[in-house]
Amino acid sequence: MILVKAAPVLTRQLAETMCVAAIDLDEPRWIRLHPVPFRDLDDDKKFRKYQEVEVKAFRPASDRRPESWTPIEGSARLGEAIGTDHRWSDRRLRVAELGERTMCDLIALNRLGSGPDTPSLAVVRVAGQPGLLISQRDEAQVSEWRRRAEAMTARKSLFDDSGAVKAPFEVIPWRFRYRYRCLADGCKGHKQTIVDWEASALFRNVRRRPNWQDLMRQKFVDEMWAPTRDTVLFVGNMEQRPWNFLILGVFWPPSGGTQGSLFQ
Repeated sequence: MILVKAAPVLTRQLAETMCVAAIDLDEPRWIRLHPVPFRDLDDDKKFRKYQEVEVKAFRPASDRRPESWTPIEGSARLGEAIGTDHRWSDRRLRVAELGERTMCDLIALNRLGSGPDTPSLAVVRVAGQPGLLISQRDEAQVSEWRRRAEAMTARKSLFDDSGAVKAPFEVIPWRFRYRYRCLADGCKGHKQTIVDWEASALFRNVRRRPNWQDLMRQKFVDEMWAPTRDTVLFVGNMEQRPWNFLILGVFWPPSGGTQGSLFQ
């Protein structure tokens, strides 16, 4: 069952790809699918969050993270989409099976590098409501990303005659981060970049409004972390810097009566 779709990125080889985090419904356990060329998939292969997907995949030789798998192109079969009936009960049961960790513990475990017994994906609970930090990205980084996007568009116009309509790759020059404390004793706080595709989509919808930053905070703080929600984070690390974790997504079901437990 798909839990997260990260925002697409462009590689140095001008390939557009994204990372997907999911839960194996047989075990249960975390699964990372990468690379996934989501925007290039046929419409009948484009999956949604919380949708069941059957896919053939193999373990990549270059990625030591235990949850990582490389999907085989064209093998995906879409199944049932898990809805929000009964206060998200079906989704909550699945996510609860993954358990929770503290961010401080995850960083400590990954300090020595990735390995078969070192978790790189997790559910993390936050102490109190987090803050949303919005800042401009490094100019050199944004320029490089735009150069790649322009090069990819030029190459596509020269060699792609499929007639498929695909929006140009857009570089967002803003970084969105959560600042929060986890539940570890003595946690001094964390600042982590949000790579959830939903954050990029919301920015595109509101960016032309003068109060767009307030609208971003209204969604990603006020709504998602309201007292009536039992909200947790989906986090994952970077393969080359395993101690560096990112916010992959936010799981914000209605509170089931006792805040602080997905089992309620």
